[in-house]
Amino acid sequence: MKHLDTPWRRTALCLLGLLFGTLATMLLGSAPAQATDNGAWSVAPTPPDTVNPAPRNYFVLEGEPGTKIKDKVRLQNWTKDPITFKLFGADGFNTEQDGFFSLKGYDEKMTDLGRWVTPMTSQVTVYGRTQVDIPVTVKIPRNASPGDHVGGVVAMNVAVESTEKDANGIEIGIQRAVGARMYVRVAGPTTPAVEVADVTLQHDRGMLPWTGSGRGTVDYTVKNTGNVRLSPDAVVTLTSLTGEIATFEGKALTDLLPGETARVRQQVDSIPSFGKVTTTVTVTTKDGPTDEAATSTWLVPWPALLVLLALIAVAIWLVRRYRGTGGRRVATAEEAPQLTVSGRS
Repeated sequence: MKHLDTPWRRTALCLLGLLFGTLATMLLGSAPAQATDNGAWSVAPTPPDTVNPAPRNYFVLEGEPGTKIKDKVRLQNWTKDPITFKLFGADGFNTEQDGFFSLKGYDEKMTDLGRWVTPMTSQVTVYGRTQVDIPVTVKIPRNASPGDHVGGVVAMNVAVESTEKDANGIEIGIQRAVGARMYVRVAGPTTPAVEVADVTLQHDRGMLPWTGSGRGTVDYTVKNTGNVRLSPDAVVTLTSLTGEIATFEGKALTDLLPGETARVRQQVDSIPSFGKVTTTVTVTTKDGPTDEAATSTWLVPWPALLVLLALIAVAIWLVRRYRGTGGRRVATAEEAPQLTVSGRS
């Protein structure tokens, strides 16, 4: 049984290609901007029409509510054969785990920037070793909220390049896609804000005080509660009743979008054998907002504690019994002398 047109398949394959865009943006940093590609084709904003145009790695646009912004996207086919692409706008989002940037797939419902973006054509064929520039219009709704709206322009190969079977044995068609990020800032007041919550500590301490590695993990949730994209940094601090134990730099989140939430896991060590440990996560951003959340965990080696309590109980029982006899040894029934009483008849 073949099933080659499912939302899951479209989404998974779009993300497969879009992964290159995410990694490219993260790794390039301040290096010269380059097109996002997967080795077969690339997608990028068309360079400005100047004498020496500087390449753009992603779209950075801004406008008032109710206005239209016009731009172009460049598709380059690096192979020797023609490729037919489906072009569409997509909403951006952060993955639940670790907050990686991603874009929605073709069959998913677009609710934000993906609805605003309209390529001049929804399908185009690019011949081998050539490139084309496609006009793109971004129509900002009149009721658009101020701040950052993030998504991308995606080129997906209409051909099914391969197949794989899912857990039910159904054959899934594999399509690849590549997307160029698009950042649109809608005019109006900006309110950067961040929130950290749900801090938990998992530890590898064993059943006895001298066992276990002292390592563990701290999980926490970071949410962008403002209307501009953020790249928050985190610091994880472990504190005992006697003072600070250790401090760790948490994973940096890149492009945490407005309204998006990421669950982050941080490796820690130096966890003590017993006692109260307070785990504090402090999140900061370059735009100024900070937040902090903490949780306390009691580390108790229960088996060792139970053994200790049992020994104490036995000791108390022995002391009480000894004191109850005045310190004298009491003869047992077998050792006590037998008394014989005689009388007259």
